[in-house]
Amino acid sequence: MQLFGKEAEFTIHAGKITLKDKLVIAAICYLHEKTTGNSIEVAKVYYGTPDNSEKGQSLVTKIRAKQYTKQAEKLLSETLETINSDTPPAFYRNSHCPECQFWGSCYEKLKERDCISLLGGISEKILKKYHSRGFFSILQLSHTFRPRRRRQRSPQLSGSFLWELKALAIREQKTFVLHPPNIIDSQKAIYIDFEGIPDEGWVYLIGGIIKEEGKPDEVFSYWADDKENEKEIFCKLISLLTKHPDTPIYHYGSYETTALRHVSKKLSSSLKMELNESEKKMVNLLSYLRTHVYPPTYSNGLKEVANFLGFNWKLKEADGKRSILWRKEWELTKDVLLKERLLQYNMDDCFALSIVKEWFYHLAIDTKQEDIQQVSQMKRHSPFKFQNNPEFGEDYKIISRAAYFDYQRSKIYWRNQKGKTPGAVLRIQQKKRHLGRGIVFWKPKKVDEIILIPPLKKCPFCGNKKLYHLGKTSICRQTDIKFTSTGSKQHIVEYRSGSIRCAKCLKKSSYGNIRKLHYGNNLFAWVINLYVNYHISHYLISRIVQEQFGIWMNPMYLIMTKQRWWKNWKPEADYLWQIVRNSPVIHIDETTVKLSKERGYVWVFATPHTVFYHLTLNRETGFLQEWLKDYKGIIITDSFPGYETIPVKRQKCLIHIIRDLNDDLYKNPFDDEYKVMVEAFGKLLRDIIETIDHYGLQEKHLRKHKIMTEQFYKLHIDCIHKSELSVKYSKRLQKHWDELWTFLHQDNVPWNNNNAEAAVKAFALHRRGVNGQVNARGISEYLEMLSIAQTCRYRNISFLDFLRRKVGIWDNIQPSDLPGFLPFTQARLFINKQGFQNKDEWVQWNIEGKKPLFIPSCPDEVYKDKGWIDWNDWLGSSFLPFNKARTYMRKLGLRNRKQYMAWMRNDKCPKFIPSNPEEVYNHMGWNGMEDWLGIKVKQKL
Repeated sequence: MQLFGKEAEFTIHAGKITLKDKLVIAAICYLHEKTTGNSIEVAKVYYGTPDNSEKGQSLVTKIRAKQYTKQAEKLLSETLETINSDTPPAFYRNSHCPECQFWGSCYEKLKERDCISLLGGISEKILKKYHSRGFFSILQLSHTFRPRRRRQRSPQLSGSFLWELKALAIREQKTFVLHPPNIIDSQKAIYIDFEGIPDEGWVYLIGGIIKEEGKPDEVFSYWADDKENEKEIFCKLISLLTKHPDTPIYHYGSYETTALRHVSKKLSSSLKMELNESEKKMVNLLSYLRTHVYPPTYSNGLKEVANFLGFNWKLKEADGKRSILWRKEWELTKDVLLKERLLQYNMDDCFALSIVKEWFYHLAIDTKQEDIQQVSQMKRHSPFKFQNNPEFGEDYKIISRAAYFDYQRSKIYWRNQKGKTPGAVLRIQQKKRHLGRGIVFWKPKKVDEIILIPPLKKCPFCGNKKLYHLGKTSICRQTDIKFTSTGSKQHIVEYRSGSIRCAKCLKKSSYGNIRKLHYGNNLFAWVINLYVNYHISHYLISRIVQEQFGIWMNPMYLIMTKQRWWKNWKPEADYLWQIVRNSPVIHIDETTVKLSKERGYVWVFATPHTVFYHLTLNRETGFLQEWLKDYKGIIITDSFPGYETIPVKRQKCLIHIIRDLNDDLYKNPFDDEYKVMVEAFGKLLRDIIETIDHYGLQEKHLRKHKIMTEQFYKLHIDCIHKSELSVKYSKRLQKHWDELWTFLHQDNVPWNNNNAEAAVKAFALHRRGVNGQVNARGISEYLEMLSIAQTCRYRNISFLDFLRRKVGIWDNIQPSDLPGFLPFTQARLFINKQGFQNKDEWVQWNIEGKKPLFIPSCPDEVYKDKGWIDWNDWLGSSFLPFNKARTYMRKLGLRNRKQYMAWMRNDKCPKFIPSNPEEVYNHMGWNGMEDWLGIKVKQKL
């Protein structure tokens, strides 16, 4: 180090500057300041290869030492603690161990300890995680592997390396195959290997083998004397590969593909195209050792894996680090022996690569080899099952089988009943055969209600009013349930429709379409309520319906038909999003779901009174930017980075941070610095929650806590931390600090995301039973049902009553929270409940200003193409079916026509009874006034 005022110069003999180098330089500057009192603001670093330094071409960079002050202070304190400690520090294997002169002795000690760090590539973070759980040896770690449940469909590849399975392979000295490698069966294959100098970023040797059945191996090696010749050897390689257009190219690791991408920038456009075509045929064999195959080796290095397969290098001392030394010595001496060593080492790598590829191929076509274990065939250990002891467990198997429920009932109990044979007892114990088995549809015989379709008044084809009523009658029966004050019961409705023939066009037509679903609305509402709210399977629902109502409902019919019935509710489900979008605060959360062929994400949008679900096939938030465009409210989310791209005001859920703080404190109870931070944050948030419990989410009462948050930031965030957890959470809190306290500056903004999380839990209950068994369409239709069910739950409304049209979407919510106009069915239900007798009353109600904003003034225009029929249907003034109307009139006890006319003149006639029944019910069963009033029936009685 050389000092020039507040600037220092350093020289590093390396091809690039790493973060560790910067921290060491910052630590030296920090120590210099502490010892001399003179601060160093800028460190000028010269680095590069020795060759470049000789030519005066060293690379230069500047480092601001103050930028790394906190990390430098932490590094120095840890170094001093290690030096002053009486106990030696624990040592583990790291990436620099092979370069150390003491590696041999350390390796033997690590093997004696059976240390987990011997597993190649394991990070310090993962090592600490296992140590915190009490696993210090490979043997201990191997006992933690548990095979997943076997499924009929092919399992998905693991996204992370299974260290437990690697430890198990070493313990058992077996190769464990998680998935058979997908190796192409080809008669010709190319194996390539590059040798280069990573610090200088160039490749000096390209070697390879071309293997073809029935022909001798073709070997090639391309050598570059200096960096200027690198492009030449790659051009030779591309020229060779283009001669074998359909041949797969195998390599080991990402070094080859990275080098090809780097050199492609120097090539012409034609060579780039040829290189791109060759890259498509390249197969990285190392990737299979991460996701498919776990051999009993400490690492997945080519040398260790090939040695396990029986391959021996001719130069046993050769490895990647030593090859760099040989190349440097060759550059100085031009020794032919050194060049031959490098060529031989490179060619041995290619032959080893071919051995590994052939091994993978045999694993793919034949997994039943010695010392090969298929993970999918491993039995999952369960403490609740009778364990199998193959050596002497046959007697216990027979005894255990004899204790089963069916075994005793079919083979034992009948022996205790004299004169009974096993078949006789079984016939008594058999369940009654339900009426619908073997029949396509349930066909009830008893009819509880008959509905006659009103006759047509004009021809539907030509409009002629002269019609001939034919004697043919069509019948359709629908099974339903009827809710009464004391319960519910089976209710069969029969629809009857006559037919007409036009006197003008002579065409025939029925009164109306009587094709209905085999089951009625009340029964479907009852079934959907069980399925959505209580997560009962279709099979169990079918059994419940049969046992409770005596109705056979095929489970498969229920699966296929419930979606057709649910389509009637899609407008209501879509309207829920408009309500959510209109809310000043939206809670958003997401969760995963396994579909039959892929993975999906279920998004939840919640307010205090409404819930809406949406399914996507990825976790991208692009649709949110479109949905929340120009949204002026606040969204409450977790720390998922995707929400950062939405240009709206955010409140981060504090309960997520509290859970993470608490979990890490539980796992690390002796981290005193972290414990102080957690305790202070808990005290801060507890004071805020006590204020909320007393005054609510009012900004005028919460503003006093702003000073407390600023004090916490100065004491626990904007300071130097030593423990890893303290550093981790200080960065996390600092990143989202302003968004954590948005609720202190706004009214009625919650500090947590509980509204969305509660809705996620509701979906998670359903996910347990259908995970991986439904497609995207099925889960999307279910989410529409769940949106309405959870909205009813948030508003304290019965979901069953909602499906029965007893309550509406406007209930238990402020009218100002309902945007636009209600869907037609909901608007009609709202008007029906007002009890208007005629259109004049509707007009007067509208003029008086009693009409809410969510009901249009001109419904016949707004709902013209959305279900509008006529004003009678809109006002709910349709007449009862003839049988029901006649029953109502007979119960009045009118004795003659005179009393009937007096009753009509006194305005006692309800809106569902026509004033001219002989015209309304003509051809629907009308048989005179005496039959209408029940006079003949009374005289007979």
